[in-house]
Amino acid sequence: MAVVAAYQNLNSEQIKAYAKASLAGTQVAKYATGKELRDVKDAVFVNMQNGIVFRGEPKITARGIDVVLHLDKSPKQATLRLCFDLNTWEPFYKKTGKSAAAPNQVKRYPITANLQQQTEQWQVTDERADKESKC
Repeated sequence: MAVVAAYQNLNSEQIKAYAKASLAGTQVAKYATGKELRDVKDAVFVNMQNGIVFRGEPKITARGIDVVLHLDKSPKQATLRLCFDLNTWEPFYKKTGKSAAAPNQVKRYPITANLQQQTEQWQVTDERADKESKC
């Protein structure tokens, strides 16, 4: 499904950006817009300022039933619910190689992402993590 693919594409571009604390050479703006694009840019900038990069990649689980389409709206919109697992994606300080993960950080939680269709391309407009819940 195009909605799930758009979210996965954004995630792949975020992994690239977070691995080097830079948006250079990524296509984040192709898959994110509005608040989501600002949030990604801000996070990459903060990581760059703090010398934090990421290793590995998160695991994302989404099923077709987790997608709600709003095709009657203009632009077309969708809501995607998925499980985000950080157990295989770790922040660390580039200079020292030491972990930059917060102690007792929740590593697996649900995310709700909102997307809208721009011409033929779906883009993530915002996402919300529910770290109080499990998936």
